[in-house]
Amino acid sequence: MAKSVVYIDGSNWYFKLKELLSLNDKQPRVDFDVRGFCEQLVGKDTLAGVNYYIGKLKRKRGNEKSEKLYAKQQKLIRHLQKQNVHIGFGHLISYPDGTHHEKGVDVLIAVEMIRFALDKKYGVAYLVSSDNDLVPAVKEVQRLGKKVVYVGSSIRKGQSFGLTSICDRTILLQEKDVAPFLANDNTEQENSDFLK
Repeated sequence: MAKSVVYIDGSNWYFKLKELLSLNDKQPRVDFDVRGFCEQLVGKDTLAGVNYYIGKLKRKRGNEKSEKLYAKQQKLIRHLQKQNVHIGFGHLISYPDGTHHEKGVDVLIAVEMIRFALDKKYGVAYLVSSDNDLVPAVKEVQRLGKKVVYVGSSIRKGQSFGLTSICDRTILLQEKDVAPFLANDNTEQENSDFLK
């Protein structure tokens, strides 16, 4: 059994999860059991850590939209902390058209994958992201003698062929792989931008 660490790109994961769950008219929710999902993902390996990366929202007091998004992100952060999930923060840049773009998340994932490999914190990294910018980090981790499992989605453009071609193994998720980790349907539904 190998010691494994899971690296989750929050925004990328949110959209993959949304696509997978939409097949049965379900939505991603704040109370998704991230740790349970990761334990299933690594199987017989020892789960040594779960790292979740998101762009940190800046709170704009008095701005209703900002306050709502900030409150949802704080709820996600508390939920992840209860599951003993480490959270890494990039930045969210606001554009004049009202959209937000994440910056620095892929760099943070790359740095921590390499740093933890150097510190011998894992033998296998599970990378839940389809960002091809992470290809150089994967190659460096492999050069350090670690294995990398790429975790993508089986739907439409859910697979990164760049990561598939260099990683030691690829897992393409289906709806049945994620649905068991949603809370019971009798709890309050919350469809939001919580995971990103």
